[in-house]
Amino acid sequence: MKERIGQTEVQKKKISISRVVLYVCLLITSVTIVMPLIWVIFTSFKEKAEIISIPPTLLPRIWTLSNYIKLPKVAPFFLFFLNSIFICSVSTFFIIFGCSMAGYIFAKYKFKGQTFLFFLVMGTILVPLQAYLIPLYLIVRSIGWINTYRGMVFPLIIMSSGIFFLRQNILAIPDELIDAARIDGCSEFRVFWTIIFPLSFSATAAIAIVNWVYTWSQVFIWYLVVANSEKLFTMELGLMYFQRNYVTDYGGIMAACVLCLLPILAVFLALRTRIIEGVSFTGMKY
Repeated sequence: MKERIGQTEVQKKKISISRVVLYVCLLITSVTIVMPLIWVIFTSFKEKAEIISIPPTLLPRIWTLSNYIKLPKVAPFFLFFLNSIFICSVSTFFIIFGCSMAGYIFAKYKFKGQTFLFFLVMGTILVPLQAYLIPLYLIVRSIGWINTYRGMVFPLIIMSSGIFFLRQNILAIPDELIDAARIDGCSEFRVFWTIIFPLSFSATAAIAIVNWVYTWSQVFIWYLVVANSEKLFTMELGLMYFQRNYVTDYGGIMAACVLCLLPILAVFLALRTRIIEGVSFTGMKY
């Protein structure tokens, strides 16, 4: 009996030590990830001389809003902000319904060539945007969409990983619900709209959030290629106004970066539970 008690105490000590090591690793990783964001935020409130001072300081000695005040004077950042919001909203709208419908078809329909078509769609996940940037540009130019909102949104209306994610989620929905709706006289679209879409809402919300973040901050190269007019620039393209031939306004860049990050952080913090629900329900690592 004493030996068993001694063994359990040793096991508890091992578990406590492993937890401490785990928490320390998580703390170090979290600080490493968050530190650049904190640095950008604090630097945006510093004066120019303090930003380039050596040794650098984390907290500003003198807090100032001059970097934010001069943003409208340098470029129409409010217009850039609205452009980013518009493009992300349109892209997310198409992604939500396109991926949901495609996921429903791949999950609940049986047709010839289904497996081949599904793996063909999944294969596009491995191809980055930079690999087909030139052919995509030629297609957009041939249909006259250069320097238009349509051209900027065109490659952002489909998401292969979103189709796979929602297919896995919709597979868990019982077929009996769909069969019962069809017996009651529901059309295929009504089955999708009243049964499939509500039951896969958590996964759909997760896809929408991920796509919003991706469209807002990760497609800079495509916007740079397609948009030639200032009235179509996004927030990321607006950062180049602070990069001059012989000097760089780091304070202005940091202030603009903070404004770029605010919508992403707001969307993520408000809807982060949807990502966890969608991933946990699907049982997939995203």
